[in-house]
Amino acid sequence: MRLLVFLFSLLWLSPIHASNNVLDSLLAPKQDTFLPVDEAFKFDFDQQGNILFIGWDIEPGYYIYQKKLEIIAKEAEIKIPDFADGEIIEDEFFGKTPVYFDSFSVVSKLSDIKDDAVVKVRYQGCAEAGLCYPPEVITIPLTKLVNTIAETSTGNNSAPVAQDTTTIGGENKELSFAEQLAQQSFLTNLAIFFAVGVGLAFTPCVFPMFPILSSLIAGQQGLSTKKAFRLSFVYIQGMAVTYAALGLVVAALGGQVQGYIQHPAVLISFSLLFVLLAMSMFGWYEIKLPSSMMNKLTSVSNKQQGGSYFGVFSMGVLSGLIASPCTTAPLSAALLYVAQSGDYVVGGVTLYVLSLGMGLPLLLLGTSGGKLLPKAGGWMEQVKTLFGFIMLVVPLILLERILDFDTILLLAAGLMAATALYLHYWQSTQTAGKLKTLLWASASVLLLVSALTTKHVLLPNQNTIVQSADAVSKKEFNLIADLAALKTATNEANDNGQIAMVDLYADWCVACKEFEKYSFPAENVQAEFKHFSLLKLDLTETNETSIEIMEEYTVFGLPSILFFDKQGNEVPELRVTGFLDADDFAAHLQKVRTALQ
Repeated sequence: MRLLVFLFSLLWLSPIHASNNVLDSLLAPKQDTFLPVDEAFKFDFDQQGNILFIGWDIEPGYYIYQKKLEIIAKEAEIKIPDFADGEIIEDEFFGKTPVYFDSFSVVSKLSDIKDDAVVKVRYQGCAEAGLCYPPEVITIPLTKLVNTIAETSTGNNSAPVAQDTTTIGGENKELSFAEQLAQQSFLTNLAIFFAVGVGLAFTPCVFPMFPILSSLIAGQQGLSTKKAFRLSFVYIQGMAVTYAALGLVVAALGGQVQGYIQHPAVLISFSLLFVLLAMSMFGWYEIKLPSSMMNKLTSVSNKQQGGSYFGVFSMGVLSGLIASPCTTAPLSAALLYVAQSGDYVVGGVTLYVLSLGMGLPLLLLGTSGGKLLPKAGGWMEQVKTLFGFIMLVVPLILLERILDFDTILLLAAGLMAATALYLHYWQSTQTAGKLKTLLWASASVLLLVSALTTKHVLLPNQNTIVQSADAVSKKEFNLIADLAALKTATNEANDNGQIAMVDLYADWCVACKEFEKYSFPAENVQAEFKHFSLLKLDLTETNETSIEIMEEYTVFGLPSILFFDKQGNEVPELRVTGFLDADDFAAHLQKVRTALQ
């Protein structure tokens, strides 16, 4: 999300926004507020006969580990499909790990369901801001399948009863978006997907279609409104056919196809395609067919009242292929809905209507002819080059899923610097006026943000680097076993005139390891530690002791660092939840000393 924020600022050439977004990432962050686990990961399930749907709606900024996901059945048989490919994240402690953002679902088949049959689901999630939740285990009660043949033979004509509203822990769980769609009429769903498509038209991956369509239509001689409409409509149909084909594939293969279009080979291929298109916008070469084929197409085109419908349609197909890999987040609901339906008509029509919504702004732009489309002129070449820089943003968005984030930041910094230099050249060709001032200001801000981003990556905060000479004098934590030992240790700390600080730690907690490597050993933090008694509780294993500790202090995720007053009571308002770097943590320790000493 950090990358998307400042890349959007580049797309819209908003210097102020671009500057603020990157500067915010350089400033010391405030302590985040995290959601309880059942709000961060909204779990839902539904049994329809022998089909069991299990899904999560995942809040932005949170994710579920693929490798921590387990589904088992007791007193029943369950056939679980292969999990969809997750997005790969990488940290220095756990390496490359597939995770799920936004939403995830599994559709399984049940058989041989006995009395008291259940399915147990075990999962674990984290927050991107630095909080890991303990593994969760949810038990799903199953409804036994009714043997309708036996009932009929005894004169009982009652039909099998499907499970009604399901609950977990007595709380009604919200239906997932895909299930809500399944309960609505087909026409209502088409209207929803059309509206979603209109929204997708303004995403970074679809935005480059505007200059593509402009170049196809604006260059036509004697272009009437009707002809502009026909060309634009044909372009959109090419894009729509691509999405309709995707709907048919998903209906045939199921939702696993979502992972295929996120495969690194696909992402790299489309990234290279965008680079090639950007080079064409820079005027380095011209994309055109061989002369023999061009002659044939020209002959056909001359019979079409000017303009090649075939060429426009082909570009529409290409645009649909380009856009599909990076519109996956909003596209996931549509693909899941289609996969669950298994209906070719539903699959094709749904994705076709979605693409028509994406094409509506393009249709309005193209139909306007000379009104909304800019008039041809020398300045158009400069705008065309600028669109080339904008096109290069899309590969960064695509490659963020498979490259290290620092690498993406460096590439983005280089792109901003190159854009700044071009804007400076553009303004040097202007004599005076608001445009010259705007170009100069935009170039200056982009260059500054580029420099700050590069410094942030190549020269990280030196306060987080531990000098080997200081390693000997580091104050270590004392490991305690349970609540009783904790109370004894806090009393001893008060008797010694120190403040009891308790680090709740687990091996599966990435941010806990970051605290140990970056924050705790830092010189300014070690200087504060002399006023504290450092205690640690290891909650790696989920057992009665760890559950008792987390319930006692209402802890729902790690890392959590607790501070105790002179009466041995924890002070919740001073608690640290989530990762803090050395400077922020040292400042927080000073705040704790002021409050408790």
